[in-house]
Amino acid sequence: MHPTPPPLALLPRRRLLGRALAAPLSPLLALAGCASPWPEVPPGPGSASARARLREAANAQGLATWPGVHDVNLGYDALPWPASRGLQPGGPAQMRLLRASGQLALQSAPMAPGATPLAAALHRLLLGPIMLANVDGPVNWAEPQTLAGRRCDHLHLQLSPGLGTTGADRLSLFIDRDEGLLRRLQASLTGLGPDTLVEVNVDGHRRLAGLTGPARWQSGALAWQMTGLDLNRGYGPEALRSAPWAAPADAPARPLPPG
Repeated sequence: MHPTPPPLALLPRRRLLGRALAAPLSPLLALAGCASPWPEVPPGPGSASARARLREAANAQGLATWPGVHDVNLGYDALPWPASRGLQPGGPAQMRLLRASGQLALQSAPMAPGATPLAAALHRLLLGPIMLANVDGPVNWAEPQTLAGRRCDHLHLQLSPGLGTTGADRLSLFIDRDEGLLRRLQASLTGLGPDTLVEVNVDGHRRLAGLTGPARWQSGALAWQMTGLDLNRGYGPEALRSAPWAAPADAPARPLPPG
């Protein structure tokens, strides 16, 4: 088990809220390095071809399977998040997502049930393009980049309301041209301040139960690894309102098969 890092102060403009994810599927946050400037995008409704590329990426992830998913149950080996400004503390964690409503709940160790709107919105994004296939607002092309030897299309989205339902946020997705998989995500976090950004590199993609997603998430020097995943236990939102969660949401996510 990784030690929980101490709380970290937020850094000024073009600093990343994220030293958090790397190892085979790791989620997100902590602070580090400099982000690239946001791309210049034209005004207007966005690019039809860029939106089509986003849809292709969602299809590569298993969009056709997604309507048949009722609930998603994930386990992680560590959550090295800043323990301040409304984000969850570090420690091993379980996550539960109800697809139809988008309700997301987190439990970390020691027990810390629930999730702030911002933390929940970030975790939904880390599930990949499948969560953005029908996003409102413009989708535009930006300058492509090569990440770890992979040429990636760069899609830029504007989200209003923003993450955590506050203000508006900007979002960049870097999609692998060969496999159509998300390789990097960068988002503004206006809910934490006008100049706060998070940048997350994702890797170790696995295909399970018809869905493909990353198994490692890295932000700066920190990383997490996903340890478990299962779908469709059939519980409702009331199971996530207690601490600990009620059955059948309470059991740890099923350990991942060898990959």
